Amino acid sequence: MTKDWREVKDAIEKDIDRIWWDEPEEVAMSKNGIFPSGASVDGQVLGNLFFLVADTQAMGWWTAEPAMKMAMEDPEFSLEHCKKMWKYVNVHMAKLMGDVDSPGCPAPWLNLPKLKEFALDIVASFPSIKTKEEFRDLLWSWFNYVNCLNRWFFLVFPWHLGDQFPLMTPEKVEELSKLMKASGQ
Repeated sequence: MTKDWREVKDAIEKDIDRIWWDEPEEVAMSKNGIFPSGASVDGQVLGNLFFLVADTQAMGWWTAEPAMKMAMEDPEFSLEHCKKMWKYVNVHMAKLMGDVDSPGCPAPWLNLPKLKEFALDIVASFPSIKTKEEFRDLLWSWFNYVNCLNRWFFLVFPWHLGDQFPLMTPEKVEELSKLMKASGQ
């Protein structure tokens, strides 16, 4: 079903308003280990949280956003090329984080059904986008949405767990080597 890009943009903007200042429900669920899909590795969700940080970062400010900005400014990239490029770098990750695949995955895999919904709505709006400027306007909202999600996931990630993985300096390696030699190993 074809959608009008302006309606898609408005829906994304409305959800940005929902998540801008208050921690979104989907972030709170993830932070608290609630994944109705059952997503986990051996019953723990650290990997889920890692992917929520990393994949929203890749879909936003780190990879997709700068690539799309450069493509949109490049006269060798047509509007149709830009649409395809956006689809290729975003839709698969949005589906991974928000798709349901019953019976094995009874709920959105990583708690982000709206991310998938908006990505598919953008694709459905492609026929209504007639210029790069219109597409740029729509993507401005998309990237704001994705970047906002990324900031929330970055904020709630359990960074304190990094204390368990200290940096091994040459001095520390030398100290450990001396201990090993002293123990006869």
